[in-house]
Parts: sequence; C-alpha cells; structure tokens
Amino acid sequence: MKVRKAVTIGIIAVLLAGGLVNTAPASSVAATPALPVPGYQLAWSDEFDGARLDTGSWFYREGEKALCSNNPGNVSVAAGSLRIALKREDRNGMPYTCGGVISQKTFGYGYYETRAKLWGDQGFHSAFWTTGLSDYVPDTPQYKGPNNRVNEIDGFEVDSHAPDVFSQVSHWFVPQHIGNPGGVYRGPDSSNGYHVYGFEWTPTEVRYFIDGQLTRVLPKPGPHGLQNIWLTTLGFTAPVDETNLPGETAWDYFRYYAPVQSDADVSTGTVVVDNGDPGYAETGQWTDDVADGHHQTFGFQDKDVRRTEDPTASAGWRPQLPAKQSYEVFVWNPSFLHTGQKAARYTVSHDGGQTAAVVNQDSAGQQWVSLGSYRMTPGRGQGVRVTSDAAGILRADAVKFVPAVVVDNDQTGYSEEGTWQSSSSVTGWRGQDTRWSGDPAATARWAPTLPRRTTYDVYAWIPDGRQDGETRVGVTDPGYTESGAWAASSLTGWDGTATRTTNDTKATAQWRPELPIAGRYEVSAWVPNDAISTTAARYTVEHPGGQSSVEVNQTTGGKQWVSLGTYDFAAGTAGRVTIANAAGRGYLRTNVVRFVRVGADQATPPTYNVTHAGGVSAVAPDLSLGVDRWVKLGNFAFDAGSKGSVTVSGTGGVVRADAVKFLAAPARSQLPSAPKAVAAYVRPNPSNGDQVLQVRWLPNGAIGHHVYLDGNRVTWQPVRGGSFRMNELLAGQTHRVTVTSVDRAGNESVPSTPFMIHVPADKVPPATPAGVTAEATNGGAVLYWPQSTEIDLHGYHVYVDGRRVTDVPTGNPADAQSRALGFPVRDLTNDVTHTLAVTVVDQTGNESKPTTVQVIPKPMAVVGITDPGYTETGTWTGSSVAGWQGTSTRTSNTATATADWRPALETSGEYDVYAWVPNHLNSTTAARYTVTHASGSDAITIDQTTGGARWILLGRYPFTAGTTAHITLTNTAATGWLRTSAVKFVPVTSGLGGSR
Repeated sequence: MKVRKAVTIGIIAVLLAGGLVNTAPASSVAATPALPVPGYQLAWSDEFDGARLDTGSWFYREGEKALCSNNPGNVSVAAGSLRIALKREDRNGMPYTCGGVISQKTFGYGYYETRAKLWGDQGFHSAFWTTGLSDYVPDTPQYKGPNNRVNEIDGFEVDSHAPDVFSQVSHWFVPQHIGNPGGVYRGPDSSNGYHVYGFEWTPTEVRYFIDGQLTRVLPKPGPHGLQNIWLTTLGFTAPVDETNLPGETAWDYFRYYAPVQSDADVSTGTVVVDNGDPGYAETGQWTDDVADGHHQTFGFQDKDVRRTEDPTASAGWRPQLPAKQSYEVFVWNPSFLHTGQKAARYTVSHDGGQTAAVVNQDSAGQQWVSLGSYRMTPGRGQGVRVTSDAAGILRADAVKFVPAVVVDNDQTGYSEEGTWQSSSSVTGWRGQDTRWSGDPAATARWAPTLPRRTTYDVYAWIPDGRQDGETRVGVTDPGYTESGAWAASSLTGWDGTATRTTNDTKATAQWRPELPIAGRYEVSAWVPNDAISTTAARYTVEHPGGQSSVEVNQTTGGKQWVSLGTYDFAAGTAGRVTIANAAGRGYLRTNVVRFVRVGADQATPPTYNVTHAGGVSAVAPDLSLGVDRWVKLGNFAFDAGSKGSVTVSGTGGVVRADAVKFLAAPARSQLPSAPKAVAAYVRPNPSNGDQVLQVRWLPNGAIGHHVYLDGNRVTWQPVRGGSFRMNELLAGQTHRVTVTSVDRAGNESVPSTPFMIHVPADKVPPATPAGVTAEATNGGAVLYWPQSTEIDLHGYHVYVDGRRVTDVPTGNPADAQSRALGFPVRDLTNDVTHTLAVTVVDQTGNESKPTTVQVIPKPMAVVGITDPGYTETGTWTGSSVAGWQGTSTRTSNTATATADWRPALETSGEYDVYAWVPNHLNSTTAARYTVTHASGSDAITIDQTTGGARWILLGRYPFTAGTTAHITLTNTAATGWLRTSAVKFVPVTSGLGGSR
C-alpha cells in the first residue's frame, strides 16, 4: 500500500535539509515502511497522487543531452506515479525526446528514497540523483537563485541495455570536478517491475540500498551543500532499440527523511565563537578559503572559513563565558575533500590545565566534533587553540561551548560494582573505550557534580555493542584460506566487500575466526548469487560438538545473510567453516562468514535508574533511532552538588557503560516568535561579478535562525546572532527574504515579514583573461588558459584572425580543470602566422577585452594511442589518467611490455620530437623513450611520477620521409606503471612554430 502525504507544512519547513528536526506528534506523519537505516523521520515527499505534476515543487528538466531533447510534454502524473515518456521524434536537432524533473526544494544530509520501474530496451539512461542548480547548467530552466551546484550523489544510474547494472558514484564540483570512486552493482532487473532505491548521506559517507539491501558504501568527506533531487531518463546510447517506443519510466514516489537530531548538543546558554568574532585570533599566515574567486568550504554558519599551510600558524577561540561551570566543547570541522589537516591539534585550556585532542579534518566530516567536557571559569582567558601536527591545509571555523556536565566511564563521578571489562572494539562517546559486564550483580553509577538546582535533561550514550559479540571473517582477512583455483569476482558482497569465485569443482575455502569469548554463537554466511553459480554450495561448520553441514543454492535468493545454525565454541581459533561445491558444477562463491554470540547484548536495553530531587525513576531507553548516540532518559529536577545519580545494572545479559550527560533544560515555552526588523541588501563586487547578500535582524533569544530566499531555505545550520551573508547571487533578479527563529527542541517560528531585495544589474565586463597560450598542431592549434575568477562566469569566446568561432560560450564554469585539456582550433594554414584570441563572458552577457596570441601551424606528425602507427607488446589496459587534450591513455605494469609510435613523415629533414607524458604517483620512475632516426637511435629516460601532464622534448633528430622513424617505450625500472599518450614530430625547417 502506498503511503500518502501527511506531513504538515510547518513540519516540512523545520525538517528540510538535515537541520534541526521538529518532533511531530505521531498523528502528523503517516506510518511508513521501515527504513533500512534508523535515525530518520519523513520530512518531505511527493507521492505523485494528483492529476498533474506539482509545478510548485518541481522544475521540468530541459535542454539537450546525449541523444535526446528533454521535453516537459514527456512528463506526466497518472495512476499514482510520475511518468517520463521516451519517444522517437525530432526536436531541437535531436532524434529522440526524453524528460525529467528537478525538485525546487533543497535537501542535505539524510535518507533519500524512490520506488521506480525503468525501461529495458537499449538506448536510454535513467538516474535518481542529487545535484544543485545554476544558470551554468543549461537544463535547469529559469533558475534564479544562488549557484548551489556543489556535489552530485548518484543513487543509481542505469543504462537500459543492462537493466540489472547499477552505477553508484558521487562527484564534487568545487574546487573542480572530482569523481569519488564508486562502481557498479549487479542487482535486480530494474525494468521487471518496481524496485525501491535509496541512499543515506551522512557527514562521512554515502550508503546505497536496493530493495532494502545495502549495496555499496562510499566515503564522502567533501563539501556539504543543500542540493536538489533529480529523477530523469535520457536518450543516451546508440543504437536505440525503437521496437517498443514510445516507452516510459515510472516513479511511484520520492521521499526525503531528515536526520532526527538530538538536542543533547544544544542549549540556550551555548556560547559560539566563529572566525571573525571577538575572541577569535590568529598567528602566522592565514587566508580565506577561496579558489577561483569562490568561497569553497561550508562552515557552521556560512562559507567564511579560514585556511593556512603555514606549519607555525595557530588559531584561537576565547569565549565570554556566563558562569563558572562545566562546558562541553565542540569544534566545527570544515572538512573538504582530501586536502584537510590529518592531525589538527586542538588544545583546550580549562580549570584543570590543558588537554589536547587530535582531529583528522579529512575524515571527521562536516559537523560538530566534541573535544570533551571541561570545567571553566570566566575571566581566565580559557578557550581552544588549534595547530597542525602534519602536512596539509589547516582550516579554522567555529567553536561552541555548551553548558553541560558529562561523566564518562574513566572520570570522577563514575564507579562500578561487580566484574567489569574494558572493550576497545566497541567505542562510545568521542570514540573512546567502553565498559561491559556479563555479571548479573554488576552495577555502574554516574554521579555528577551539578552547578545549580534546576531541571536537567539526562542522556546516556548507548554504544553499538555488536562488535564485541560479533566476529566476521571476509575473503581478505587472515582467517580466510583457499585450496584450488580461485579468482576475484565482480560481484559485491556484504557492505560492498570483495567476493571470490571458482569453477574448479574440487576447490574449497575456509573461514577460521578468532573468537574472544567461549559461548554459543549463531553462524551465518553472506551468500553472493548469480545465475551461473552452483545450486549446492555446502557450508560445513566444525565445532566442539562435531560437524554440521548446510547446502545453499547460490543462483537465487542470496545477497543476504543465511544462517548455518547455532553452536557452542571455545575461545580461540578452533572453530571453522568450510565451503565446497556439492553440485559439482557452476561457480562457487565466497564472501563473509560471521559468528554472533547469543546473548551478547540483550534484545531489550537495560533499565537506567535516575536518582533525582523527586525520588528514583526507572527508565527504559528508546532505541528506535538507533544506537551509538546520545539517548534521552528524561527530564528531572536535581539539587546542586552530587546528590543525583544514574545507575545501570546487569540482568543476565551483557550490560554496557559509557557516558551520561546532564544538560540544563530550558523553560517550557510556546513556539518561538519570528525575528523583528529583518532587512537585507546586496553589495556588488564589480571586480569579479559577485553579488553578496547581507541579511540582518534583531535576535530574540532563540537558539538560532534560518534564512529563506523565495521560500527556499538557504541556511543549513541555524544561524546564531543576527546576521547572515551569502555570495553568488545572479545580477538583475528580485528575491523575497524571510527569517525564522528556531528553539532548542527544533521548533521553528512562522516566517518574518518578507523583505524584498533587487540584485543590481551587472554592467562591468569580466577581467581580460590571463595566461593564454597556443600550441601549434598540423593545420591547427590548441589554446590553453586558466579559469577566470569571474563569479558569474558563463564561458569563453574564441576568435581566429578576428572571426569568432564559438557560437555559444565554451568551457565548464564549474570545472577549473577543464581548461587544462585545451581548446582545439582547426582549419588553419600551415607555415602561416595566425592570431588567436580568447575573451571571458559572464551570465549577463558582458564580454571582456580579448587576449591574443600568435601561432604558426606546422606539417607535423602526431601519433596517438588510437592511431594506426601505435602498437604494443605485452599486457596493456586503458587508464583513467588523462592524456593530451584529455584523451585516454594506456598503462601496463608488466616489466617487459613495450609501446611503439611510428609516424608517416611527409619530408626528410630535422624534427623536434616530443612525448606527452602522463604522470601518476604509481607510475614508473624510469620510462625509457628510444628514438630511432636516420643516424641511429638515442634513449631518454623520464620519471612518470611527477613533472608530466605536458609535452616533453626528447630531442632534435634527422629523419627520412616515410615510416622508418619510430619511438619505442620501455620500463627500465621494472616497477611501477608504464603509461602512454601521444608523440609528435615537428619539422624544424618549416617555420618557427611553437609548443606548450
């Protein structure tokens, strides 16, 4: 049964974009099927139940792409689903029409889901994905807001000729286009009925699901930016199978679930010091985190983040604290790709001295990171200081000080009775060790020293204890062994791990775990499945009681845990599981075997007893949002001092003890009121075309505020204070600005009175392009230039001898690296001087003055890896490392492999010989290019690990006309990857020419 929309407008406004979440009454959100991940609440959905598309919520995709023209007329809503038609019809120069929709709302961290039936005949490409909008992207119609094209997450991409192959990857577009390694997953036939597709986006990773099964996990350390959701189908791959056209893809719904944020890190008494605020100071050399004129990194409140590569630099935050008490200290981690400081040392000065915490800014994610709880006294200059412990870019944004008392399991106030052990595999608050006990008489107690008599919210950190009770052995772990002939498989296993396969019917594999504790364990195997697999994979479990076998059909029903039974095992490595092919045919496949200790963690969490001013309350924590997080035990009145406590006891299973937090609760109140005196203005920056929005208001005591532009929220986290700044608005547009207030519980006020702003027209042309160079080719040239720093960059125009050769501005404004690939100019005359020019064009249409260069094309011979004159010996493969003009390259790690380029020279004479050298850190350090010429041969050895990605002169040599000249490449280091691209032979006697 489909779930109908039942989310109120007020709740939608609060839940969007991964910000604070309003805990709505149960009646306000319809029951939904269980998600594959806990901790999320439905925030917005479109069930496509109406008679037409809700154009107040969706854009139509427009523009031409691949083989088709996106036609809004191909999009309809019928029978409870969105339909995208695929037709054979000519439109805007394309032979097919297609379509798609793009949400007008933007979303951040959370869980995204759709249910869809795709097309199964060759030629089309469907995708469920997020990316932002800008006028720089031609198929986002009439978008007039700020450029938010920051990243892209592909929940799936499916080519219809392979309807069971799902591409799951992600990308970033700042500071340039960077692809995050993903891959393909072979799953159900997407054209054979509806399937459910989802992905979870967190500060540190993206997790992909199909029909509730986890299919891939990708690290996601790079920039957070509120993004739009796209549901699209394109004509993509020729030849198109037109047998059943017109066709369609059908989309049952789209749902976004926002993270349910705990208010354990939020308090009305919180003090935040952002960079630029009073109390923030720097030493050494720091700059704004800006590249090509764009603010790159998302900080806590805005994109004003500071960065340094000075190893002696430091930044400090000194708050104006309201009282002498304990504060939990957090730093905002401005994670950004893989350029961050891997050992940022934050030193907290407090009443007890100084405490250092090292944070990997690469992997910690864009979020608040707790440094611990400390007692601090106003007026002593206490605070936080950050320095770098390793190479890399150190970034500094904001620090917050939350009045809270935290008692961890290694601090004063914590005590135990009975037998307890430390667990290093199960981590708790701040990634520290946890304590556990299987003693039924064991008790743990947390007794805080509270600063005053008041009401406190009490939280317990509930660890995820499964790792202590679960031992897994995968095909890459030491406990896994094989006999016979095995090979790696392209099928993915549990959590995206590797699998192995064999068609040797005598082959076996074995998993031998190292069990930490003797006890009873349930044994399960993750079973990969494929149509060509064996129908009888025999798993034999060896345990102290003997042997037990289970046969599993690996052709169907797999991609899940299959129980092999429950058995008693001793501690150590005596137990094992062996697999064999009992059918004697088909492919045998292996992945992970797990041993889960029965009773390792209680199915029902233990009861916490809270001793407070009113007595003792027994609390069973609600774990519906998951574990490994703060779970609220309730709201209680406590006296000042250490009279109150929290205890937990063992009751026959394993009980765990980590940390308990006490946070002074705010007074109960109605919804916060909207801020007053909202005003906004736009400050143009004529030097780079930026239009900067500044919004101000009178703070009203709320925990923070959200800013909306034309009804869409543009603030990710609630902004503290009374101002907000945003760059990169487009010139000439009018916007409606509103501001709301947010309280600690996540409740959001009604919007403020709208304030209308007009972005001034841009009448200033961009700066003249710098660094333009030209490389001569045979009958043409290649132009190179660095990316312009014009914020509203639209592209570039190219002129040849005074005539413009670009119909529309060329170049990718979102990818600074695209210019390094060069712009080819063709149909020039050899041995004649030509004048080439490049101009910059902005979104308004203003064009800069030209930068000119001269070039003399020459009758040179260029041989690339796809040309007839290129040959190889040994084992070679294609490489993702770009070659000349962005062309593909070839690579080999076979020490005896060779490559040879043999040009067809038109005339005899002297030639300058160049090789385009791809470089990569894993390449060979000794690539030997041997040039065979009229006078003999000469060898030049080049390090391909560095200094390449350009033409390198091999020398000037005499050659005779014809095909006797050639260049042979070998790997004299015998290690590393040998790489090839193109070579060129430039005649010396035919003009002067030029090379880049």
